[in-house]
Amino acid sequence: MAVIYSYPVKVNPTGDDRMIISDMGDSKRTKQVSLTDLKTLVNTTYTLTATDANSGTQGGEVDLKLTDSDGVVNNIKLKGKGNFIDVSQTIPNQVDFNVVNIPTDANFIFTQSIPSTTWTITHNLDKFCSVEVVSDSNVIKYGNVTYNNTNSLTITFSAAFSGKAYLN
Repeated sequence: MAVIYSYPVKVNPTGDDRMIISDMGDSKRTKQVSLTDLKTLVNTTYTLTATDANSGTQGGEVDLKLTDSDGVVNNIKLKGKGNFIDVSQTIPNQVDFNVVNIPTDANFIFTQSIPSTTWTITHNLDKFCSVEVVSDSNVIKYGNVTYNNTNSLTITFSAAFSGKAYLN
């Protein structure tokens, strides 16, 4: 038998091509296998499991446990910079993670530039927010907060002023 590097190189192998192996279960006898058979042997499936992490913060991280079909576990960390993760598979056996955004603890800053006794705020946070109001001179102001729904609220004050409302 010739030395392996003396054989010509096949640039684009196919599944029907054959290779030589030593069968360890049969007294190390030399046998042939197809590349398709070899692919089936090494085609490992994975189970991806998310574990608790600070995934609810902007630029947060999600700890992932990747377990292959042989039970080998790899821990990986997925880091993000926004509000959700886009997962796609455009090439067989390859999954692309495009971290568009990871969920954040939603907040909203409203600016009332014209002095008013009634501020109506549409925040679209889909929750009943806590509210902190400051005047243009950064003095905390107190008003009556009415939640119109989970996406808007109205604040009524005893005197007109302008400033900011911080919602979270």
